[in-house]
Amino acid sequence: MEIFQIENFRFLRISRMPNIIVSLRGVKCFSILDVEERKRFMRKNFGVKGYRDFNQVHGTAIFQETHDPTLNYDGFLVSENNFAYGLKTADCIPLISWNDDLTNLMGLHCGWKGLSKGIIEESFGKFSGFDLCNTYMGPHISKKFFEVKEDLIEKFSKQGENLQSFLSSVDGVIRLDITRLCLDKISKINAKNMVQQSLCSYANSELFYSWRRDQEKDRRNITITWL
Repeated sequence: MEIFQIENFRFLRISRMPNIIVSLRGVKCFSILDVEERKRFMRKNFGVKGYRDFNQVHGTAIFQETHDPTLNYDGFLVSENNFAYGLKTADCIPLISWNDDLTNLMGLHCGWKGLSKGIIEESFGKFSGFDLCNTYMGPHISKKFFEVKEDLIEKFSKQGENLQSFLSSVDGVIRLDITRLCLDKISKINAKNMVQQSLCSYANSELFYSWRRDQEKDRRNITITWL
């Protein structure tokens, strides 16, 4: 991994095959640019044909190749080369998956609400034929800082899921290991999927934005990827 800076915007490079970069905290915040400004920046500095990100609503809607600009999406599956897509997070998990031949690329916004609604099962199940056997799990909140309430546990219970193996309770404070929960869901669908994990968004305040830590409405980490 490499940290680099362009025009006072900081980024973390994860991979070049596929391309994966994460915008970081710095002198300037990439996420507060409007989408057209982000598009121009990506074209100018990374030579991509275009860039898109979306209004994410913690749901399970995933588009394949083309999208309706009037709709909300929390995931995508694409095969077009040199076109970049961004996932905005501030404690949720940005999940990037691809096949060995680098012909298919999937991105998912995985917060606890999306996980409770089945975004992993929906996406990996629907696109099982694409052999998405490599995954990068981007910066997100770790168990140490993810305090949860009974309402979250009940959301999963209503979907027939028991979270007990992913929870810990100390002095009445319940914490959820969302990393293990996500990994468990992926492995149940594709046990051979190789997952690379990132750092904690909450703990690494010099690098990442965190909603639970900062309560900032507009500043997000954007995980950007393209083939």
